Amino acid sequence: MASNCTPAKDTAALQVRTLQSHLMVAGLSCGQSAQYNQFVSQFESELVTQGKSLTSYFNRQYGGAARKELNAYVTRMANEASRRSMANRKAFCQESQGVFQTLSAMPKGNLVSFISDQSPFSIQNDACATRTAQKQ
Repeated sequence: MASNCTPAKDTAALQVRTLQSHLMVAGLSCGQSAQYNQFVSQFESELVTQGKSLTSYFNRQYGGAARKELNAYVTRMANEASRRSMANRKAFCQESQGVFQTLSAMPKGNLVSFISDQSPFSIQNDACATRTAQKQ
């Protein structure tokens, strides 16, 4: 699933953020906030590490506009999850429940491999479309 034009560590950071956005929306729209809170607690270390990698990726790609572009990316991921939820709430909530159940049974340290192996919510990132920061 990793893109040919984005290093695996950057792809992993993008995918973790996308999963987190989907699960956050599930927490809010499916009444699964307890499961979301458990997910964040269980994988806090990985979420922090991947968050730092994501920030670094956006800094390399966008230079001085990194914060703005990162915020736009996070917003796009949340909006996409929300659209999926509204299009078919029952299916979205059932899938998120299954993801939460699988994650709760996993040991810490396996979040990236879970996303790569399971591809929950059909997570894909168009990392090739991310432009490189222009050097001034």
